Amino acid sequence: MGQRRLSIIDLSDAGRQPMVTEDKNVAITVNGEIYNFKALRTELEKAGYTFFSQSDSEVALYGYQHWGLEGLAKRIEGMYIVIIFDAEKQKLFAIRDRVGIKPLYYFHDGHRFAWASELKALTSWLGKEEPSVDESAIFDFLTYRFIPAPKSLYRGIYKLPAASLMRFSLTESTISVQPYWSLSVEERDESHTDLRKELVSLLEQNVEDQLISDVPLGFLLSGGIDSSIVTYMGAKEASQPLTFYVDFTGSGRTEAPYAKEVATLTNSHHRSFTFLNIEMENLAEKMANWFDEPFGDTSCVPTYLISEFARRHVTVVLSGDGGDELFGGYPWYADYKLIHDLQNSKVFSNLPMFPIPSWLPHKRLIELLQIKDPIAMYARLRKSLPEKKLILWSKKLGIPGDYDALWAYRAHFNQKLSPRKAAQVMDFHTYLPDDILTKVDRVSMAVGLECRPPLLSTKIVEFAFGLPEEFIYKNNLLKGGLKYSLEGLLPGSILYRKKQGFSVPDFGWKSNLRSQYGSIQEALLQQTLGYE
Repeated sequence: MGQRRLSIIDLSDAGRQPMVTEDKNVAITVNGEIYNFKALRTELEKAGYTFFSQSDSEVALYGYQHWGLEGLAKRIEGMYIVIIFDAEKQKLFAIRDRVGIKPLYYFHDGHRFAWASELKALTSWLGKEEPSVDESAIFDFLTYRFIPAPKSLYRGIYKLPAASLMRFSLTESTISVQPYWSLSVEERDESHTDLRKELVSLLEQNVEDQLISDVPLGFLLSGGIDSSIVTYMGAKEASQPLTFYVDFTGSGRTEAPYAKEVATLTNSHHRSFTFLNIEMENLAEKMANWFDEPFGDTSCVPTYLISEFARRHVTVVLSGDGGDELFGGYPWYADYKLIHDLQNSKVFSNLPMFPIPSWLPHKRLIELLQIKDPIAMYARLRKSLPEKKLILWSKKLGIPGDYDALWAYRAHFNQKLSPRKAAQVMDFHTYLPDDILTKVDRVSMAVGLECRPPLLSTKIVEFAFGLPEEFIYKNNLLKGGLKYSLEGLLPGSILYRKKQGFSVPDFGWKSNLRSQYGSIQEALLQQTLGYE
């Protein structure tokens, strides 16, 4: 067991890992942060345990001894991978946080077992014995624009899914993985006023909980609702916080005035970085180095640049990641509902007479309406390759005809939910951990920056998915309930402006890639793996 530590809490040698119990029977390493460690530490001290550090990770060491594996998993709150070796039981355990903020890859071939927080560590360890590429994972990438857990690019190397426990027996060389937490979507039955009060209270408390740090801390501030509320809540506890912003100069889509407005409101020391088109050069090479497998979210480049910029000043930042999945902020949720409603109405038979929303081109809408499977339709809406192209790729890659490329969405599709909430649940289990959180973790850790998403605390997640749909989309607005809850805290110019998103402006490079290769996915495959 080993760790290259980014020291955040307890910078002394006492905080170094692996940590081992006095009797040498249990050793642990932890990647990430356990936010409720002080309360758990107090409970363990009352039970007779003596701590030799101020580190949050030490709580996992004695917590495992006191509560057992499942008891520890249910109690700790944060973003983490916890690795525990029990010498007496001759077993190794792993716990991944509930949302999938921190990563874990593992290799098992029946007699050898290894794990790491990056895929490249395992392929480097295997050397010439590097496993073969899993063609079905490449096909999944063409469907999702990422490779969903538990798959990786290689056969024999897997990702531990979010909210999972892993057990490996050294004596039997067997491995088992099972969840320890599941997302409930049972709706709450309170008034909108009460929901508003509870939501604001949860936001305040959970942002405050994640401000703990023994190193400089700041905020990534885009000017959108999510990062603005995290900055606003954090500024109550941090005097003159540091805020960081990336601008897309020359694209005509700057959010600088909005970020500046929030910075002024929170009295922050505001610093901005200007993104230039030249940064998109050698895109495939950069992405291959960060992710070690095909990954289609090109916003990783500005995310890397703002992380690198922030790291010059701080070691920890808080972000607004997760707000769109929890509170209904993506425009495709409205599109998915629209298409579903049209498919189930008489309007569908007379579509040319129906007023088509300006954001959804008529040709694309017709294509989506013809896809009867709601999961396949959602995948295409989310920029999966068209069915004809997927058929061609399946032949190139040798994918069996009965292979279900929609397995990741299908595993989390709840047909009892409304279209918008069903889409939120699918995104929470796939797009959020395997795209958004993967992107942020890899590029921030590449520069030694810890990025915390307080909106993804367990209490906020469970509260958000228990909200009734009429509150989430109050006044028929994306994030309508969140906006309603924040009125009086953030200005209307922040709450009610059009959503922009953190995507890279075209500058012509996207158009060039599409014209040359057909899609971003195909371009990245050709440039990184040589697939044509």
